[in-house]
Amino acid sequence: MHSLLRLRPLSALRLSLAFAVSVLAPAALARTHLRISATGAAIDAFENWTSATAWTDIADFRNANAARPVIDLLLQLQALKAGGLDFDFEFVRVITNEQARLAVIEGRAQLTAETVWDDEIAAHAGALLRTDDILRNGEFVKGLYVLPTNRKMLALSSLDELRAAPAAVVASWALDVKTLEAIAPRAIEKKPTPELVYQAIQKGQADFTLDEFSASADLSIQKAGVKLVPVPGCLIAIAGARSWIVAKADADAAAIHHALASGAKLLRDNGTIERAYRESGFFNARVAGWKRLF
Repeated sequence: MHSLLRLRPLSALRLSLAFAVSVLAPAALARTHLRISATGAAIDAFENWTSATAWTDIADFRNANAARPVIDLLLQLQALKAGGLDFDFEFVRVITNEQARLAVIEGRAQLTAETVWDDEIAAHAGALLRTDDILRNGEFVKGLYVLPTNRKMLALSSLDELRAAPAAVVASWALDVKTLEAIAPRAIEKKPTPELVYQAIQKGQADFTLDEFSASADLSIQKAGVKLVPVPGCLIAIAGARSWIVAKADADAAAIHHALASGAKLLRDNGTIERAYRESGFFNARVAGWKRLF
């Protein structure tokens, strides 16, 4: 009788522990649900690409949808997976990159699809965690994109000639604006979206814009039905490095940042980051010998 009485508290404890484990285990094993802020253009291109091939299976980055923002997003997801995070995700669709960053700063998203400039991260250091540089200082170069019918612009070869022409730029692209202001073209048209920048050039409001080289045969880019091509032999360097960011106040921030940072190191060490930007055309061997006007 006494031995049975002594066992009852132990049995009750075991039952309590079993119940606690059954309640806590699903929470402990639950996937991290990520909210990733991104522009509509980046989301649409990513979804077009991954409609045929899952993002986890993409190892060849030569694709019509492989613009640099989409490569940023794809590498970020692969880094999170490589870093051991079990996750699913949804997009927070925004109009501009500035709104995408603001969504993370304000906690409406944990991540942005794109890498972010180091000075923009520093301006909100209290709200953000960052990885090591993904795009390193000096790696980010842009072409002078003009209408293929603009023979005068296509023939330019000096900074003085460039300064005689009006430019257009996305108003929220702070580093592009800063670079253009330092170049000091005849005028700078500031528009809210890349599509409106291209349309401004088509309408004759500007002669050129700065844009990232594409992987197309002629390096051309089309936006909003407007085709632009780079001025041959000339490019502009944008000073600064870019990293991925995580909303610091998020409950899962530490786990997300750890996975992202460690996964990024793995992708850097095995050559995936460099190869992705090279195969997509962002690191473009065809412009390696072009003259840096600025």
